[in-house]
Amino acid sequence: MGILLVIPQYYKRRERYYQMPLGLAYVNAALRAANLDVMCLNMNHIEAEDRYAVLAQRVIEHDIDYVICGGISPLWQTVKKIFDTVKAVKPAVIAIGGGGMFTAEPILAAELIGVDYAVIGEGEITEVELLQTLMTNRDVSHVKGIVYQTPDGYRQTEARGQITDVDAIPFPSYEEFDMEQYLDNQRVSDEYYSSYSDNPRIMPMILGRSCPYQCKFCFHPIGNQYRVRSLNNFFQELDLWMERYAPTCILILDELFSASVDRVYEFCNRIKEYHIKWVVQMRVDIITKELLNTMREAGCISISYGLESFSPVVLNNMRKHIDIAEIERALKLTYEAGIDIQGNFIFGDELEDEHTIYETMHFWFQHPEYGINLGMIETYPGSGYYQDLVKLKKIKNQKQFLERDEWQINLTQLPDEVYEKYQMVFQLLTFYYNPKCIQEKEMNLDENGEGILEGRCVHCGAVNRWSGIKRYILDQSYFRLTCRNCNHRNVIYSKKERLPNWDKMEELCKNVANTENVDDFKEAVDTLYHFYMEQRDPQNPFPV
Repeated sequence: MGILLVIPQYYKRRERYYQMPLGLAYVNAALRAANLDVMCLNMNHIEAEDRYAVLAQRVIEHDIDYVICGGISPLWQTVKKIFDTVKAVKPAVIAIGGGGMFTAEPILAAELIGVDYAVIGEGEITEVELLQTLMTNRDVSHVKGIVYQTPDGYRQTEARGQITDVDAIPFPSYEEFDMEQYLDNQRVSDEYYSSYSDNPRIMPMILGRSCPYQCKFCFHPIGNQYRVRSLNNFFQELDLWMERYAPTCILILDELFSASVDRVYEFCNRIKEYHIKWVVQMRVDIITKELLNTMREAGCISISYGLESFSPVVLNNMRKHIDIAEIERALKLTYEAGIDIQGNFIFGDELEDEHTIYETMHFWFQHPEYGINLGMIETYPGSGYYQDLVKLKKIKNQKQFLERDEWQINLTQLPDEVYEKYQMVFQLLTFYYNPKCIQEKEMNLDENGEGILEGRCVHCGAVNRWSGIKRYILDQSYFRLTCRNCNHRNVIYSKKERLPNWDKMEELCKNVANTENVDDFKEAVDTLYHFYMEQRDPQNPFPV
């Protein structure tokens, strides 16, 4: 009985970089370890114009009986299209969903997407047990951690406990995932951590699972108990990948890499001998100069911090358990250590108002060198914000909310028109206010039509030459590349003329940046917003 594991298409643009899905790779390994007849199809690497026709053909040609696919909630329409496609060509195919979208709202997601079964939480054990049960015609109601369809609707079984011994889980399998093609296709401009080389080869790995913190914007599909692998187990896996795929950088996807400082030091001591770059996510509250220097010497090139806000009131309501002094210290020390900073300020918490927005933006304007991104809170199913909205009945119909696919909701007490104004203003500031943009540069195309850029870093003055910049990146108004000398990001405007009213918009953004109190800030924001709204092209409401 054939099983097809499908990696969904993550972006419409074929050449756009995506992260190889670790969750599906772990499921692939578990199925193969159980000697189940599984094949895989990575929708991101299909060259044909109609990828779904290729999927349908695969199901027919190989007489597939079970199709497995899943992902996070924003991907639900893509996953549904995959299952609809296979059901259309072979109605008897059994559709099995998984991932965050089903774990967050098991019954609703199953109804919306129309699966036969869904795996809730970690999939390695449950997926195998479910398939073995189905293949032997046994009662699936005894399988823990699933949703299954009955004539009377969907039912959910008893929850399955989290896997405590994560060393016992088979290493992820990229068999038939097109991993070589994935690595070969990577380019310098793909992600914030790709600029270290014109030919990056970046592989995802994890050292532990989940996170004990309960930040309100987060959802942990595989539980809230943080469980770590032994370092021996991690490095055994790394040895395997070094031999098989020759990566030059490891993207460590742990939500809580820095839970133990001693463990971070031990990790640094062991990975140093591999002479490989690596990227991690960390909390600001454990950062010291010594730790950062040790990480940099061991190959760390970028740290992603959970910043979220520079307002004490908002940070407390988000349940971040950090303070602004810790944020400020961590960013300063990381910048001085020569490690790239990835961080976001996200606005729209229930206690957000124009004063808290000003607190965060005042810090942002003072420190353009950190390159912190601006955005709005997205209330994904399963998150604390989403649960609050359901309890308060601000989301009256959860299924309709999922169908609408609009994750930004005004949680604040601000009027909707003010909330929407700031949504736009954050985009305008991102586009037009970039003091740390490269001024001295030369841009050309190579024989493949990809970009070659030479430019002087605004942080350290070093001249960089980056090649292999994807053409669609060059067609954007601006992009960022990291200096190979100091490891800090530079903004590159490809053509400022793509940005309407450049000089005036830059001037108005600078006026917002130079305000010194909340009243002046609000007035400058209003002026910027109204000028943009008066001048914008309704057919092209925002520059690309």
